[in-house]
Amino acid sequence: MALKNNLFVMIVPMLFIVFLSLLFAALISRGIWGRRVFQLYLLFPNMLGGVAVSILWMNAYDPKGGLVNGAFIKLGHLLNWMGLSSFGNGLMQFQNFTWLSQEHLYWALVPIMVWGGCGFYTLLYLAAMENVDVELYEAAEMDGASPMRQFFYITILMIWDVLTISAVFLVIGGIKTFEMIWLLTSQLPTSSTHVIGTPLVSTMLRDLDVGRATAIAVVLFLLVFVASLATMRFMKRDDVAI
Repeated sequence: MALKNNLFVMIVPMLFIVFLSLLFAALISRGIWGRRVFQLYLLFPNMLGGVAVSILWMNAYDPKGGLVNGAFIKLGHLLNWMGLSSFGNGLMQFQNFTWLSQEHLYWALVPIMVWGGCGFYTLLYLAAMENVDVELYEAAEMDGASPMRQFFYITILMIWDVLTISAVFLVIGGIKTFEMIWLLTSQLPTSSTHVIGTPLVSTMLRDLDVGRATAIAVVLFLLVFVASLATMRFMKRDDVAI
């Protein structure tokens, strides 16, 4: 079950993070209005530690008075007032919704990880995009290529190495996930909410079983090593000739 949870954390948030980070980086590189403020807002979560982020979202996900449920309820009232009762009543069902329960915990993690990861990867992709030769875009534009085609056939190919590195970072981060699960489950994860890191710590600190904890740590290291190699192998491409 822990491996399954790690796999979820490794794949699902990564899809959102890569897509949104590429989108934001492309918009900023194109000179979107308010780009400086936008960059600062995206970087804000990276200024906070993992513990601070977890506590912040624990309060946001509070079933009674939390920001998330409160926003859904207010939006539901607004939609009902506008005559869209079918949508409004659907949102009203989030009254006292327990986001951090066993069955909802990992889907509740997705917004947290996306919010915390987009800033770093946006700047990473943006730095790579700004190093792409402008003449390539000018030549493509003269040939009638749309901005979308330029993005997929020039930008993506030219920053592919950075995309590979970011994928490795995200895979390693997904496997090493610990503190967020540990805190959001009030340091008492159940068998269905464990990731590999949580039984390692509980076995070491609570059961004082150093041998078993060491074995889990070795498995964790091997998983990180193999997953990193597999990701780099999967993302490998021939060099782009210019």
